[in-house]
Amino acid sequence: MRRSALAWVLSLIAAAALSIAVPSTGSAATSTVRFGIGDQHPAMFNDARWSSMGLRITRYFIPWDAAGDDYELQRALNFVRAARAGDVEVLLHVTGRIVDGTREPLPSRAAYGRQITKLIAIFRPLGVRTWGVWNEENHPTQPTFGRPDRAAQFFLEMTARCRGCTVVALDLLTQGGIRSVGVASYRGYTRRFFAALGRKASLVKVIGLHNYGDLTVSKGAVLSRDLITYAKRFSPRARFWITESGGIASNRSRVCSESRQVTGTTRMFSHAAALAKDGVDRLYMYNWTAEQCRDLHDSGLVREDGSARPALAVVQEGSLRFSR
Repeated sequence: MRRSALAWVLSLIAAAALSIAVPSTGSAATSTVRFGIGDQHPAMFNDARWSSMGLRITRYFIPWDAAGDDYELQRALNFVRAARAGDVEVLLHVTGRIVDGTREPLPSRAAYGRQITKLIAIFRPLGVRTWGVWNEENHPTQPTFGRPDRAAQFFLEMTARCRGCTVVALDLLTQGGIRSVGVASYRGYTRRFFAALGRKASLVKVIGLHNYGDLTVSKGAVLSRDLITYAKRFSPRARFWITESGGIASNRSRVCSESRQVTGTTRMFSHAAALAKDGVDRLYMYNWTAEQCRDLHDSGLVREDGSARPALAVVQEGSLRFSR
């Protein structure tokens, strides 16, 4: 073979190898659902494995009163600034805290409004235009548990103070069952939330859901689809974001299993793709940084020593089918 021809063949082989080694983040996406990974640590943005996926959305929990807490505020600022440096949109999701093993008292509407006004003033100049009113409102660890009426008031405060922002109005874990209408279940909470809003229900544009209940079984996106269908009775034009999802390596009721995490992560992608036709247009996985498989909730992809859990390979491959 002539030297020039040999060089040409070798260049083709090298290009092919490079295309296999480096995941493409271009037009290969087959789902209209946007995919991102939420975390609490800005180091994620400096990890080449995260950068290679070309993700453009992320999510961060922020305590509702973080404006008066120097430590929590600085943590959030560090995360948002790191995300902004990489042109990544942050969903700042307000949350409660666990104090001495129990959920903190439920804030008044006025207290929430004052604190949210401060947070918006701090983070809006940094480009934050996407907010969640309260994380997982129907979970027992949150002060909004059993109080959808107060959650509705918080939504009205957020929309009034953040003009032009995209707001996740209601954010629910798929706990309970399809026929469960108790105030802590997703159906019961949804119904009472919209009843409290009354004529202002039309202000709801985005509803969030956490679909761990579907990921731990093998029956498909049953609870998620029911939540969406039920919520559309009250807000027919709402969009739906899976604001928290992913395979669970361990939690309070499950011993460590990275193989179970792989199974849940695989289902996360298949369920989200299937729910696109039902109105889901974003998927936020939680999370990047693992907690040594002994935390209250550990679904991290990268261990403390920097090594990857097997689920990371599932995410790298699965993310290729989703939009940025």
